[in-house]
Amino acid sequence: MSPQNHLYKACLFDMDGLLVDSETVYTKTTNLILERYNKDPLPLPIKAQMMGRPGDKAAEVVINWSHIPMTTQEFVDEQQVIRAKFWSSMSLMPGAEALLQFLNTKNVDMALATSSNIANYQMKTNHLRDAFDLFGDNVITGDDPRIPPGRGKPHPDIWLQALNLINQTRGKQSLPPLSPKDCIAFEDSVPGVKSAKAAGMHVIWVPDAAILNLFHDQLKELVDDQCELLMNLEEFQPKKYLSGA
Repeated sequence: MSPQNHLYKACLFDMDGLLVDSETVYTKTTNLILERYNKDPLPLPIKAQMMGRPGDKAAEVVINWSHIPMTTQEFVDEQQVIRAKFWSSMSLMPGAEALLQFLNTKNVDMALATSSNIANYQMKTNHLRDAFDLFGDNVITGDDPRIPPGRGKPHPDIWLQALNLINQTRGKQSLPPLSPKDCIAFEDSVPGVKSAKAAGMHVIWVPDAAILNLFHDQLKELVDDQCELLMNLEEFQPKKYLSGA
């Protein structure tokens, strides 16, 4: 349903590449491992396949492409060690904190739905608590036990669980529950877009410009009445979409 004839009541967010500039760190650390095995740097089409997926699934993409002699778990563990050195210098994406602060002042329900596991989520956000504390308890990570194995993005489960958290909070405030059609989901990756659309939410797709070029032939499939394309979060106009904004 387009915003021209519907006002939404909740905003749900992906994290990596949307709210925080973690994709730069992912690429840098992946290339360090590839270099160790005399492999070429990560090409953009392979990076695009990794984006938005749980860590083990993203690792499988790299290993299958590069044929490096590592198991999925070995790759994930090695990346964890290397990335830990970079997280504290990672910044928010343009417009991210301003949007979250605005939604908070307008009492718009918010939740975070990230494929990162809880340990990585904490390391990525410890120095950015002014922004991420605005989600309160409405945070679902990729390793949450409420998401069945193999049901990460592009499956819809993580978004529906994030909405469940919002409704639990609303219940404590004696407010009626929301349904997926009441929600906007913000995403930067194609698997994430497909995931949120499958959950029945309206999607704001904010892709990296270079990644967008790779999916030019899929734009008609991805961008439709249920999904809109913005080039950054600063382009989002709350009054166009949100009840009470």
